[in-house]
Amino acid sequence: MQKVKIGIVGLGGIGGFLGVLLSDKKYEVFTTKIIKKNSIFYLKSKYYGNLKGKIKSDKSLKYADVIFVCSKYPYLKNHLRFIKNRKAIVIPFLNGLSHIEILKKKFGNRLFISNIGKVVSKKKRGSNIIVHESNNGAEVLICFRGLGKNMKKKIIKIFENIKVKIKILKSNHNVIWTKLIRLSALSAMTSLYNCNLGIIRKSKIKTNELNNLLKESIEISKKIFKNDYTFNKINKTIQNFPDTLTTSLQRDINLKLKSELDSQIGSLVKLSKKYNVYAPNYKKIYAKLKKK
Repeated sequence: MQKVKIGIVGLGGIGGFLGVLLSDKKYEVFTTKIIKKNSIFYLKSKYYGNLKGKIKSDKSLKYADVIFVCSKYPYLKNHLRFIKNRKAIVIPFLNGLSHIEILKKKFGNRLFISNIGKVVSKKKRGSNIIVHESNNGAEVLICFRGLGKNMKKKIIKIFENIKVKIKILKSNHNVIWTKLIRLSALSAMTSLYNCNLGIIRKSKIKTNELNNLLKESIEISKKIFKNDYTFNKINKTIQNFPDTLTTSLQRDINLKLKSELDSQIGSLVKLSKKYNVYAPNYKKIYAKLKKK
């Protein structure tokens, strides 16, 4: 049986990571990025091993059956301009919230809300080398509502083949907020203090700030949809993260690059106002980060 063809939008830390894993398992992988014909990308990982994979250029992604959108939000519209594919299933792995409406407008009911977590993966600047720093495998959360059984099985098989855990959740809200609650708080803190999670843990003041952000995230999510998220449940997940954890938002701000500040932190501030949720910590940190 011919394998599913995969398109990848954005060949950074996550896009490159998935691209190498897929190519290593003999999937044909295309990207919107202009690269040399059959360009070789390299993955260095304690968990997955040292692998290499071929990735082909195709701005329109016309051959893809499934498209993984891994671009960062500030570059998303530019990446989408040339995509002409009108049949592929689209699975986004962006952080924050702002990308969803843009992707819905472009792809309609072919878009299935998802995210990828429990992974720290970086592309070395100016190279085709991807460094996967996590000691564990990545995890994908996705809602398949409206997708046919055959395609659902194919997508599950893709992630099983590349040793990426997949969890199927009942609603788009569950997919979005399961990660966003913790990600937004961690991104805000690591970016504000330009430190890793270990430094935050060593400080009672910083730990208290992180905890307050988590509580505000939870309250915002509860106002939008009914859920059973609790501070203890979310905090337990964070306790399993290594002291060395940093965030992509932090790195982008440090490098003076376009960042997902508005998509991650700014979106929560807007939602707190819209749903009348008291979120003073997010408002304060967002204002400070806007000045960086």
